[in-house]
Amino acid sequence: MPDAGLSLSPEAMRQRALETLASLVGGTFWEKMRIEAAARIIVTARRVALLAETGGLEGSPPAGVILPIAARWDAVAMTANEYAETLETAEVVAILEEAPAWSEAIWAQTGLAEAEKARLLQRV
Repeated sequence: MPDAGLSLSPEAMRQRALETLASLVGGTFWEKMRIEAAARIIVTARRVALLAETGGLEGSPPAGVILPIAARWDAVAMTANEYAETLETAEVVAILEEAPAWSEAIWAQTGLAEAEKARLLQRV
């Protein structure tokens, strides 16, 4: 298990704790978490699209908002986080709302044996 930054110097640990506290008090913490989550989903969507193109899935990824939004991201021009920050609030909300069902549908198309799925799920 990661040490959650607890092995940092006391000053570095203090600085990180104060920055997080400030974001919680200032009301920006949850928006940053939503942007980071959307960015991770966008990166995953791009990987899923590549898997589908190369036959790594047993079917096509489900239609919805995630793949079209992810397809607009220019990974050469900006990071996924930077791109997610440019999205409209409604797009971020749509990504986060669609992600559970979208990922379940893709998970079913991986062709993995149930034992392998169980092993992967236990790792996360």
